[in-house]
Amino acid sequence: MEKRVKKFIIDGNFNIDNKIVCATSGGADSLAMLYILHNLGYECILAHVNHHKRVESEIEEKEMKNLASKLNIPFEVLEYHFDGNGNFHDQSHIARYKFFKEVCDKYHTNIISTAHHSDDLIETILIKLLEGSNLYGYGGIKSCYFDGKYKIIRPLISFSKEELKDYCIKNNIKYFDDKSNFEDDYLRNRLRHHVIPLLKDECHDLGAKALKYSNILYESFDFIRKLSINYLNEHNDMINIDDYESLDIALKKDIISLLLEKYNIRKNTNVITDILDLIKDKSGNKNIDLSDGFILNKSYNLVSIIKKEKLESEIISLDLDEVKTFNGMYKFYFSKNIPTNNAKYIKLCYNNLKLPFYIRCKMEGDKINIQNGTKKISRVFIDKKIPEAIRSITPIILDNSNNIIWVYDLIKSDDIYKMKENCDIYLIGEVL
Repeated sequence: MEKRVKKFIIDGNFNIDNKIVCATSGGADSLAMLYILHNLGYECILAHVNHHKRVESEIEEKEMKNLASKLNIPFEVLEYHFDGNGNFHDQSHIARYKFFKEVCDKYHTNIISTAHHSDDLIETILIKLLEGSNLYGYGGIKSCYFDGKYKIIRPLISFSKEELKDYCIKNNIKYFDDKSNFEDDYLRNRLRHHVIPLLKDECHDLGAKALKYSNILYESFDFIRKLSINYLNEHNDMINIDDYESLDIALKKDIISLLLEKYNIRKNTNVITDILDLIKDKSGNKNIDLSDGFILNKSYNLVSIIKKEKLESEIISLDLDEVKTFNGMYKFYFSKNIPTNNAKYIKLCYNNLKLPFYIRCKMEGDKINIQNGTKKISRVFIDKKIPEAIRSITPIILDNSNNIIWVYDLIKSDDIYKMKENCDIYLIGEVL
């Protein structure tokens, strides 16, 4: 088994030359993983989570601590107590991975190893087929996931549960069974106990075929996801209906899926279908209620996600040598140097500054001075085809005399244009 795990690591080009945080529950799977990686010579950290849901949890934590001492490796534990808010499985999953990443930071590594095996993969694929998902979800469990900082590897993904138990037995490794795994309260358990054994009777290499199926789906997904990332980067996390309509349907669906993921919004096939229907609808501007207080807004030819309630902000002041955040979405400051990133800015004359400046959202009757008079801010938004929901959160900058000098990234006043010959300072606004 060590040879197969070593091959997995070499073939995956994981370049593991540092410590590995091993997610170790105390079950046969995670203990087999820990011993295999340890025997291969990797520096392992035993990371254990005590969910405090069973009487045996205290015994398991103590045994894992003793095991770490026996193997002469570091031991880290998360004492997790569910607060009763939300779904236990979802909340504990988030807490576990947050903990594993914190352990990574403590030991200066970015590798997390989990003990998911081929039976887990089969179960997850079946659950996704029953519940509905996207291309990524139907793949089940990815053998390696990189989030830009941390690599989560599953070196046992090609092994069956039976093989891992046999490994523990042959090597006299004491493991614990979670009694809840033998109950039929959850869909995963019902599939494990009643459906998968029948499938394995029909297909003796079901695990290998499930892994092949998973890999094919992830290869296809990775290709489409790169295109989706490029699209949303180019369109500032909005969908431009004019060019979106010409895209392939697979790419359309994944762009929607990625947009929802960016806001951590729960999604399923029905949500994605509803959004596709909204985009096709030519009847005018519309909204769709999403989870967690968000809405999907279609205004003109733009589709975006915003908070359901209007963001109300206090008026903030900005002086020289200050850095201020606005509505938790923007950062403003003065600088003598032009920004080198993609920040927006206006050029100003230091001697003509009327400070402090003020930053707020639009108000009824707002106007800005232009070359031939004034223009209503509401008209600026209409002319620029800014979605209604975006208008309510766009920063408006005023000078000390309450004159609007800049509507962020849209228009600046004639007074600012007149300063251009003597500009020696910049007001910079960055999206956080």
